[in-house]
Amino acid sequence: MSPRARMLAGFTLANLAILLAAFLLYSNRSAAPPLIQGVLLPEARAVADFSLLSHHNEPFTNADLLGRWHLVSYGFTTCPDICPTTLSRLVNVSRELEKRGHSDLNVLFYTVDHRRDTVAQMASYVPYFHPDYIGLTHVDDAANNHLPFEQSLGIVAQLIPNFSADAAGDPNDYQVSHGVTLFLINPEGKLQAIFEPGRADPGMPDFEPERVLEDYLAIRDYLG
Repeated sequence: MSPRARMLAGFTLANLAILLAAFLLYSNRSAAPPLIQGVLLPEARAVADFSLLSHHNEPFTNADLLGRWHLVSYGFTTCPDICPTTLSRLVNVSRELEKRGHSDLNVLFYTVDHRRDTVAQMASYVPYFHPDYIGLTHVDDAANNHLPFEQSLGIVAQLIPNFSADAAGDPNDYQVSHGVTLFLINPEGKLQAIFEPGRADPGMPDFEPERVLEDYLAIRDYLG
């Protein structure tokens, strides 16, 4: 066989290997991505390096996201309605997953009010819903190591002072406003999907446990 023929044969075999790998990769996937109540990212998005504190008073970093699926909810512990309601809905999801033999979904609750939601406060709040859920907070520091987590996921929140900008007041006298979404992080520690709530009552966003459950399982099945 001539050098040119050997080269062409090598290219052919390499292309066949690539096609075979692609076939094996996608053969277990559906013909089309599942339709979920939210957004399934075509390509998972990396989460920038961050450092938080768990309610166990232990560091929580990107490394803690590896190896399991994580569902991130966010809010604050003194939230009167949406936050506890969402966590209660997720408890129903967790229980149903356990019944079906799935134990690799961790739920994280990230506070957007770290001044009030200290480690101690989170430790008294989050386990009330489920002993395996993990509360995440942080302390003020110059590095702002929490910001990459918020920015990578797209967490939206605002602290609104209860006094005018030109008046002196207690810096801890404020209200908290935040979005209502759930973020699904895959076992590689990357953002895979964003779940949006429905609206059970006018103006009141809410997550249906059955829908969250089915969307999560559909994504898992699709990705293999």
